[in-house]
Amino acid sequence: MALKLAVIGCGKKASQYIETWISRSDVSIDAVMDPNEDAMTLVKSIADQQGQPQPACFSSWETLLQSQSDNLDAVYICTPHASHAEQAEMALTLGLDVLLEKPMVTSVDEANRLIAAQESSGKALVVAYQGGLSPLVQQLKQDILANTYGELVSITASIWENWATTYAGHWKQIPAVSGGGFMFDTGAHMMNTVSMLANSPLTNVTASMRNLDYPVDIVTTVSGELENGTLFNLHACGNSIRCTSRIECYFTEYVVRVCAWGRWMEIEDSDGKVVRKEQESANNLMNVFQQTITGEIDNPSDVRQGLAMAKLWDAIKLSASQQGAMVTVD
Repeated sequence: MALKLAVIGCGKKASQYIETWISRSDVSIDAVMDPNEDAMTLVKSIADQQGQPQPACFSSWETLLQSQSDNLDAVYICTPHASHAEQAEMALTLGLDVLLEKPMVTSVDEANRLIAAQESSGKALVVAYQGGLSPLVQQLKQDILANTYGELVSITASIWENWATTYAGHWKQIPAVSGGGFMFDTGAHMMNTVSMLANSPLTNVTASMRNLDYPVDIVTTVSGELENGTLFNLHACGNSIRCTSRIECYFTEYVVRVCAWGRWMEIEDSDGKVVRKEQESANNLMNVFQQTITGEIDNPSDVRQGLAMAKLWDAIKLSASQQGAMVTVD
């Protein structure tokens, strides 16, 4: 039976997913919401082009959830970051499984609220980090636990994009709506993937941010330590070329590189031989969501991981606001 799905927020990313998911026999996109009429027109056009029924369209997410929850199984939420907690909480309360776009929340307080809602409802909440759901990242996480490549010594990660100019004037550069700048938007993929791979609580962080005359952070550098002693460095530059990333995990016997989205991984041995693996992401996102709902797999990107990310982000903001002072994380 097809998963009866609603989509809240139909901007660029969501419309790309809709175009992929709408033709699947195991997914039925029954309702969509966006306050922008052009976005609704695009969704209808995608349905028509692929010979699928047009979903019911709403301009209010509250109305969609309150009126359609009895007819739905799940909802994919792809709205501005500061809206995530409230929208996901209502969806869970109404008995829907939730695929929630990254970042899960903007603060630790919001994360704790969602944990309570998820546990009370018994429904699944999967945070839609491509890296978090990537089989390549999940396998590397298990390999780290098994010491497959030797002892993990340190992690360094960078992510960069021409984000500052591309999103000038966009909601992503309005702090009250976005919850942060480049580090919390594109950089969240890097932070989350590193956090998942490290698989150890954060103990301390030092961070610096520069806005470069924009209303939000554009460049951020972070140094930190994990409870297991692993050191890590993060660098996010939102005033550069194209959108790409590189995360390097340094082991005693190998160096393993992966992108923040888990699309590729490179394993280099001591002789310099490199093995590269690649992973498609759009359908994988929906596949993992459905497998989580049915209990085929454990949730690889759950509310607890969302809380770990929120703790990292809160610590980065606090340290940066104190001119890079070391912040201890509980």
